[in-house]
Amino acid sequence: MKASHLCDPELFWKVKNAVSMQQVAEAYGLTVNGKGLCLCPFHEDRNPSLKIYPDGKGFYCFTCGTGGDPIKFVALLQGISNYEAASELATTFQIPVQIPTTYREKREAEIRQRRRREKSGFLVKAKKTLVAYRGFLCTAIRERNEHFFEGLNGLTYVEYLLDCLEQCPDKVYADKKVVRKIGEVERRVIGWHQVS
Repeated sequence: MKASHLCDPELFWKVKNAVSMQQVAEAYGLTVNGKGLCLCPFHEDRNPSLKIYPDGKGFYCFTCGTGGDPIKFVALLQGISNYEAASELATTFQIPVQIPTTYREKREAEIRQRRRREKSGFLVKAKKTLVAYRGFLCTAIRERNEHFFEGLNGLTYVEYLLDCLEQCPDKVYADKKVVRKIGEVERRVIGWHQVS
């Protein structure tokens, strides 16, 4: 999506960090029960089938399969774009929106966006790499092949790194030593793949 010169590139993240899925659901007239369920507005629902997840994880309907985050919820509900939905939520919840006007502000916003994309790309790639390596290590242990001891010694650490990626991805990305280690694991997976 090409950003308009009139939009705040940070709007999406400001909204995501400022409001919970439950706040959004309730603001749009849904009643969420103690189990985090409510009637789904995206199909004719008689029994609550829409799950509102805590901690900003979004929503999912177990009947019609519709899911997403608070912004997607409003976009689907109102039949508008994600940008329009984010803008509507910013207005509804009085989230301050600052439109970059100077070249410097625009450049800083672009740099923040690029860094977020780089971090997101790294985290996705790191998870795939670690999952693949865990698979190789498990196979080595199960088959007791020439990589048996590598499997015994490395499996716990790989699972630890996967847990870290889930629990504290920002800290993993900021730790250059861990980033280098994941790079080594990636090279190992590529090498292992080429031998197989």
